[in-house]
Amino acid sequence: MSVESIARSLAFINWVVLVALAVGSLAALLLLTHRAESTRGYRGFTVFAAGGWAFLAWLADGALPVPEAGAPIQSAGPELDALRRLLLVLVASLATLWTLRIARGSDGRIVGAITVAVGAGVILVGALGWGTTPLIAIALASQLLILTYVTGCAFAAMILAHWYLVTPKLPESPLLLLSRALGAGVAVQIALFLIWQLMGLGGLGAGWDFFAILRLLIGLIFPALLTYAGWRTARARSMESATGLLYIDLGAVITGTILASGLFFGAGILV
Repeated sequence: MSVESIARSLAFINWVVLVALAVGSLAALLLLTHRAESTRGYRGFTVFAAGGWAFLAWLADGALPVPEAGAPIQSAGPELDALRRLLLVLVASLATLWTLRIARGSDGRIVGAITVAVGAGVILVGALGWGTTPLIAIALASQLLILTYVTGCAFAAMILAHWYLVTPKLPESPLLLLSRALGAGVAVQIALFLIWQLMGLGGLGAGWDFFAILRLLIGLIFPALLTYAGWRTARARSMESATGLLYIDLGAVITGTILASGLFFGAGILV
C-alpha cells in the first residue's frame, strides 16, 4: 500500500469514526429509551452530542477524496454522494429535534426511531456506493453497521457512567443494559472476524497478519474483557471503577474501529 493510498484512506477512517459515534450513540439511546429509565439530562446531552458528531461527519464527507484507480473501493458517484450528505444533514437536524423533545419532557422515541433509521441509511448508501461488487457492498455494510453499533454503545455507556457520579440514586439497570448491549456487539464482531477469514476477505495469510492480529487483540478481545469487567463493577455499584473501565473500553473500541476501517479502505481487508 503506497503512502498516497494511506493518506487517502485517512479521510474515510475519519468519516467512519464520526458516523459511528453519531449513529451508534443514537441507537444506544433509543434502546435505553425503550428498555430502561435514565435521567433527562443524560439523554439530552448524549443526543445533542450525537447531533454534533453527525454535523462533523457531514463536514468530513465533503472532504472525502475520489478513490484512485486500483483502490479497494470505487467512486460512489455524484448522486449517491449527494444523497449520503443529505442524510447526514437530516441526522443532525433530527437529533436537534430529539434533543428539544427531551428538553420539553418527552422521551422523543418516535423522532429517535426516525433518526436512527436515517442514520442507518447513511451507512447503507455509503456501502452501496463504495462497494466494488454486490458481495463487497453487503460485507462492507455489515462491517460498518456493527462498527457503528459498538462504537456508539461504548460512547453512550461511558457518558452514562459519569452520570452516576453526580446522581448516586440512579439505578444501575441502564448501565447494565448498555454494558450487555456493548458486549453482544463485540461478540458479533468477533464472529464476523472469523467469518471474514473463512471467506478469504480477512487479513490473515494475505500479508496483513500483524494488523489483523492487532485488530483481534486490541480491538476485539481487550474490549470484550473490559466490557465484562465494567458490567461486573456496575452490578456491584462501584461506579467510579466502572467509569474508569469504560473510558479505557471506549479507547480500545475506537482503536479497533480505526484499524478495521483503515484496513478496508486502505487494502480491502475486512477484520
